[in-house]
Amino acid sequence: MKIIIITEGSSKIGFGHVTRCLSIYQAFEEKGCSVKFIVNGDSTISSLLDNTEHEIFNWLDDTSKLFESLKRTDIVIIDSYLASRALYTRISDSVSLSVYIDDNQRINYPKGIVVNGSINAEKLEYPHSDEIEYLLGSQYIPLRRPFWDVGLKKINQSINNVMVTFGGDDLRNLTPLILETLTTHFSNLKKTVIIGKGFENVSVIENLKDEQTELIYYPDAEKMVDVMFESDIAISAAGQTLYELARVGLPTIAIGVAHNQIHNLENWGKAGFVEVAGFWDDENLDHCIMEKIEILQDKNLRMEMCYNGRKSVTGQGAIKIVKHCLNQYYSEKLSLRPLEYGDIDNVFELSNEDEVRKYSFEQDKIRFEDHKLWFNNKIEDSEDLFLVINVDEVFAGQVRFDFDGESATISISIKSPFRGFGLGNIFLQKSIQYLKIKFPYIKIIKAYIKENNKKSLKLFENMGFEYSQKVVIKNNDALEYLYKIKD
Repeated sequence: MKIIIITEGSSKIGFGHVTRCLSIYQAFEEKGCSVKFIVNGDSTISSLLDNTEHEIFNWLDDTSKLFESLKRTDIVIIDSYLASRALYTRISDSVSLSVYIDDNQRINYPKGIVVNGSINAEKLEYPHSDEIEYLLGSQYIPLRRPFWDVGLKKINQSINNVMVTFGGDDLRNLTPLILETLTTHFSNLKKTVIIGKGFENVSVIENLKDEQTELIYYPDAEKMVDVMFESDIAISAAGQTLYELARVGLPTIAIGVAHNQIHNLENWGKAGFVEVAGFWDDENLDHCIMEKIEILQDKNLRMEMCYNGRKSVTGQGAIKIVKHCLNQYYSEKLSLRPLEYGDIDNVFELSNEDEVRKYSFEQDKIRFEDHKLWFNNKIEDSEDLFLVINVDEVFAGQVRFDFDGESATISISIKSPFRGFGLGNIFLQKSIQYLKIKFPYIKIIKAYIKENNKKSLKLFENMGFEYSQKVVIKNNDALEYLYKIKD
């Protein structure tokens, strides 16, 4: 499978798009997909793209090169403030599935999936369309891999360490103002200042530092996590970094550096995670920051802010986006057919997968000689039903129905690369539909599931199977579930 992520980033427009898309890139990699970046940007973003496959060129102007790169692409993710709807539509028409990262309902998107991971995005009134699916709210905010799983943040009795972070470029030249304010009025505090690749004010910042100031140059995501855990509060721009700060639970004073950050400021303020200091061009911004620091001396308030941030951002946004994309893509490519002689190796390999054997009633590995005898009997047995599940012509799983009068006992196995995307529901639903059409005399479907097989229990319950009784099968405790087929 080929996935391409199209976005933009530079010292002039910032690095937020690239940063959040990097997390989606990493999540696709986790699922074994081939991923590539196409970025409209300059040399300042190169370090962000280390260890990724990428091209940097102006894809807005050089659309011929863009569409040449998109050939044979299955899924495309677009994160842009600059691309026109016409270009979005051309891209959508050229691939199987298009995914659009949005912040503020910028355009009416063509068919595909719209993702807005902003806090309270689910309350925005997006236009309804049968061709668009929406993934909205902070549960879908994509964070870089080190933020996926983090420990608990300790809240100290007093503020000793302040983190100052204004993204990769400090678009509004705020770091010198903040650092000067801190060194003048809070000289006892340690200041940890993040310097991004796109900063044009480094020498000014270096001249302002005192003995209590540490400058961190071009930190990666792991280092950012470390600094956040070591700090007591942060002073930050109101962009993508707010979601990483919320994930850690670091109480934050937020400053808007672009007018499209109004939504973030308002909603994070309402959520109780940030103290809003205002916008970059507000008069007396420095005094407002001083007041907010004094307010945050209250440990109980900081504890509450920490809790509010962490409960709002789980860190699994990128994984959820990728699972949803793959679910939709695979679902559209899914097909069922009866077992054929050529399936013998695929069925053998699936049956011997560790996960399959673990939840089988006979856990020993299967010998190929025994499998061959069993397989030949199954393929010649016209009284039962054995379905092969293919996704885009690739073997993905199997479903068996063993008949007994007007009932059939079902078993389902999914090949490991296709697990974890919610495909079991679709496989099961389509298999039952197939059974109803081909064997209308079957009225009851039985499923026997080990008690410790929580995933299968949830799968069958979600499909409408109802618990019947406890049973013992081959010395294994199991649960019987029944599904009544309606005419």
